[in-house]
Amino acid sequence: MPRPSAFGRGFRTLRREPAVLAAEIGWRWLFGGIATALLLWATLSFLHAVDVSRSNQFLLGTLNPELMSYALRDMFHGKWWMFARLTAIVSISLSLLWIITATIARSVTTRVLVERAAEDYETERETAPNLGAIFGIQFVRIALLWIGLAAYFLSSLIAARLTVRGSETHTGAFLVLFLCMFSVAAIVLSFFNWILFLAPIFAIRDSLSFTSATIEAWQFSRARAGSLFGLNLAHAGFRLVWLVFMSGVIFVPFGFARILPKSVVLLATVVLSLVYFAVADALFVARWAGFIEIAEQELHPEPEVPPQPFYQPPAPQETMPQDAEIEAATFEGAQIGADPEPFDVEPTSVPPETPGN
Repeated sequence: MPRPSAFGRGFRTLRREPAVLAAEIGWRWLFGGIATALLLWATLSFLHAVDVSRSNQFLLGTLNPELMSYALRDMFHGKWWMFARLTAIVSISLSLLWIITATIARSVTTRVLVERAAEDYETERETAPNLGAIFGIQFVRIALLWIGLAAYFLSSLIAARLTVRGSETHTGAFLVLFLCMFSVAAIVLSFFNWILFLAPIFAIRDSLSFTSATIEAWQFSRARAGSLFGLNLAHAGFRLVWLVFMSGVIFVPFGFARILPKSVVLLATVVLSLVYFAVADALFVARWAGFIEIAEQELHPEPEVPPQPFYQPPAPQETMPQDAEIEAATFEGAQIGADPEPFDVEPTSVPPETPGN
C-alpha cells in the first residue's frame, strides 16, 4: 500500500486536531491585536504632537505638490526625533512580543502534531517543550528581519553614492544596482530563515539544541528538497486562489455604502478580513503538519522492493522430462524381455555323406 501524501495528511490533521488550529489562530490574532493597538497609539501620539496651523491647513487644501511639501516640512520640523523614538519603541516591543508568543505557541502546536504523526505510524513518542531552543530559533529569525531592513537601507545608500554624479541622478543605474545588491541579501537571508523555520520540528521531536536542530533542518531540507518544494508549491497555489477570491469579496460591502450605515459596512469588512486570516492560518497549519509528516517519513522509510522483470522464464525442473522417462522405460523393458545370448559353441565338423553309403 502506498503511504499517504504529506499534502493530504496535513488537511486531515485539521479535522482530527481542531485545537491546534484554534491555538494557532488565537496567538496570531492576539499578536495582531496588540500590534494594531501599539501602531494606533504611536500614530495618535505623533499626530497629537504635530501643530497644524491655519496657514498649513490652507496650503494642504490647495493640493499643490510644492505648497504641500512646504507645509509638511514646516509641520514636521523638529518632530523627527519623536518619530524615531516612537518607531524604536513599537519595533522593539513587537519583536519581543513575537519572540515570546511564537516560542510558546510553536512549542505547543508542534508537540501535538509530532505526537500525532508518530501515532499514525504506530509509534509512541513523548516530547518535551524545549523552550530554550525554540526561543533561540525565534530570536535569530527576528534578528534576520532586522538585518534585512538594514540591508535594504544600506543597499539604497550604496547605490545612491555610486550613481549620483554632482547634481545628476542616474535613476536607471540606481534601480539596477540597488535591486542586484538587495536581491543577493534577500536570497541569503531567506535561505537561513527557511532553515530556522524547519528547525522547531527537530528541536521538539528529538529534543535537540538550537545548533543541532538547525543542522538537522539543513540536512533534512537537502535530503527531501523535492517533497518540500512540491508541498510549498501546492499550498502557494491554494493561498493565491484564496487571496484573489477574497480580494474581490472584501470590496462587496462598499457597494452598499449608500444604503447601509457606515458602521455596518465597516463591521462587514472587518468580519471578511478575519475570515480571510482564519483560512490563511488553517492553510499554514496544514502546511506545517505536512512538513512534520515528511520528517516522520524519514524515520519510517518504505521497504525497497526489487523490480520484477516483465517476463520470468520457468524454473528448471529437477525431474526428468516425460519423453525421457518414456524412452528410459522402453529401453529397460526391452532389456528385460530380450532372449539371452547363446553360448559360444564351436561347431563340430560332420563329414559329408557320400552317395552309396
